[in-house]
Amino acid sequence: MHFDPRAVRAMSGQFIDGVEVAGGTAHHVESPSDRRVALPVEWADAALVDRAVLSARDAWRASGWGAAAPRDRAAILYRWADLVDAHAEEIAALEAVVSARIYPEVIARDVKVVSGVLRYFGEFADKIDGSVTPTPRSSFSFTVHEPYGVVAAIAPWNFPIILAAWKFAPALAAGNAVVLKPSEMTPFAAMRIAALAVEAGLPAGLFNVLHGGGEVGAALVKHPGVDYVTFTGSSATGARIMADAALHGLKPVSLELGGKGPQLVFADAPDLDKLAATIARGITYNAGQVCFAGSRLVVERRIADDLLARVRRHMLGGQTGTTWDEGTSIPPIINERQLDRIAGIVDAAVADGAEPLCGAERLSSDGAGFYAPTILRGVTTENRAYREEIFGPVLAVQEFEDEEEGLRLANHPDYGLTASIHTSDVSRAFRAARAIESGTVWINDWGRRTDFTAPFGGYKKSGIGKDMGRAGFEKYMKTKAIWLEVG
Repeated sequence: MHFDPRAVRAMSGQFIDGVEVAGGTAHHVESPSDRRVALPVEWADAALVDRAVLSARDAWRASGWGAAAPRDRAAILYRWADLVDAHAEEIAALEAVVSARIYPEVIARDVKVVSGVLRYFGEFADKIDGSVTPTPRSSFSFTVHEPYGVVAAIAPWNFPIILAAWKFAPALAAGNAVVLKPSEMTPFAAMRIAALAVEAGLPAGLFNVLHGGGEVGAALVKHPGVDYVTFTGSSATGARIMADAALHGLKPVSLELGGKGPQLVFADAPDLDKLAATIARGITYNAGQVCFAGSRLVVERRIADDLLARVRRHMLGGQTGTTWDEGTSIPPIINERQLDRIAGIVDAAVADGAEPLCGAERLSSDGAGFYAPTILRGVTTENRAYREEIFGPVLAVQEFEDEEEGLRLANHPDYGLTASIHTSDVSRAFRAARAIESGTVWINDWGRRTDFTAPFGGYKKSGIGKDMGRAGFEKYMKTKAIWLEVG
């Protein structure tokens, strides 16, 4: 084992004003790798939500964080990043024990993304300029950027610390305070990272963390002391958050929501075996619990048999196991409810005519739930496997004859988060990239790298606004025009 899950200890209370605060309702978080491993946690009540938001606003005002010299803010974020790196093993164990993230991947990727975005957005702190606007000579007009105040950040369970850091790092660098609610299924690593922020010199109260389910998130969104809301999760929950924010202060929101990403493969795609490995990884990585998973294979019919045989071989080569065992490449499904949902969609898809080429079954294991990597061929646009985000290792396959049909199938009616195009024809690649309605398009590739410069966010029901890049920083600031009469 990479670590002993039963030896992991975590803060169970809320993190408010720089310290752990006891109170709330007692719960336990079960490990998806072994349901017998469970860590205690306390869910916040309305009073604790109120306390966290008021603490953030008081700290924001008292510290002068929003008006502080940008380089001073950056210096604290750099020290914080160094501490995150120094505590990588501890953070990784807290992440892996209750999530589907495999421990070596958290060490090699997730923790480095957290420290990386702290440094990246720290650098952004003094890089956003105002502008002088054209006016008559008797006037002088210029713009300045100001933080919103208190940002409510709600993060999901599939990449817990990465997607939390995508929110709190730019929001804090831009001069805001943050109240973070991680998923109730994966709360602990974020708490430790928040404690390291205070150690790095972030004023206590500027970054608070609350535990709890949907009712805690809703209370946070509706709180009159919250000025901006950022959320990553399902499209249905995002719609509710948008409605709550509109009805409780007309707060701006950014939403990074679900996906149903196509792998659009033309017959001239280069290196079919390498491509097959990419397609297999695109749906089995993190057991398919990825918003930007390549969950639909849209393939030109004349190479479909050959490519599917290769993809099947790669998908069957994965090794299921716990997040802390050596050799695991496919982690468990986060909980029994999600496992039931995956199985239900696959069963319905097969009943509606889809042909399973592999998988389509649960895999038994002591104390954990796995779903076998699955390929469904002959999926129609009416099939549930096409219409719904499955969030599991299930690849839905459709075939086409010409470019026009391929593009039509690649464009999903509801989702538009990411897409991949595979072809040797550069002109075709760019035609397809422009034609596909998606926030991100990869050409002869799939998946985000650990760079921070590219904005990430979707079209249609896949979201509003962007995380990362310049856009992921600027959204946490509002613009003010200032006029001076000099006549």
